[in-house]
Amino acid sequence: MTRFRARSSIVYSSIVMGMCALISLVVLIGGGWYQARPVFGIMAIFAALAYAAYFRPSVDVYEDRAELVNVLTTATVPFSRLASISTRWALELHADDASKSSAFAAPAPGAMKSRSVKKSEAEWDPEIATLIYSDGPGTSTATSSGVAAHLVDDAYQAWKKATTTHATPADASAAGGDHSAVASANDNLQAPQTATASGKAITRRPNWLSIAVLTAGLALLVLSL
Repeated sequence: MTRFRARSSIVYSSIVMGMCALISLVVLIGGGWYQARPVFGIMAIFAALAYAAYFRPSVDVYEDRAELVNVLTTATVPFSRLASISTRWALELHADDASKSSAFAAPAPGAMKSRSVKKSEAEWDPEIATLIYSDGPGTSTATSSGVAAHLVDDAYQAWKKATTTHATPADASAAGGDHSAVASANDNLQAPQTATASGKAITRRPNWLSIAVLTAGLALLVLSL
């Protein structure tokens, strides 16, 4: 498994959580529990928000699927149902049933940064198989959305190659000299982007860890008032 988190999100959220802990400790030492209690509640909710919104979200890429860990939910997109990847507002995975899911951890660049981000020819080659839409600066590897998009696409291409290799006989002789058998095997192999598997392509489940942290932070805030 390969995990993507924007470095800036990790740094900023760690700073916020560290500052919250430091402020709480200083107030506790200086004023005692009575004065520190309200501060604990406020610092707890700030730290919980920093963790759930910036430290926890990620894009996790496995051999056969991608998981988008967002603030309250985690979306799983199997490569067998992945149809395309876009990065207009953030990394967005589109499935073959028209459903889609965005990655909170991989936003596209804003207007100001977009002016300084230019895609090079090396980053976009129409001859190379890819699911990534050529939709502007968001696909550049200088951006969070671009890095995550290429990470997912590379894993998808590797999965597709391995799947195709396993489904195709290495030698026509494996089919008893009958070339039509080889052709039939290839014809019956559905590409992942056109598969018609039943059921929802993207499955979502609650992000229980973030929900628990947010609930605990809110509870401490309420109890401290």
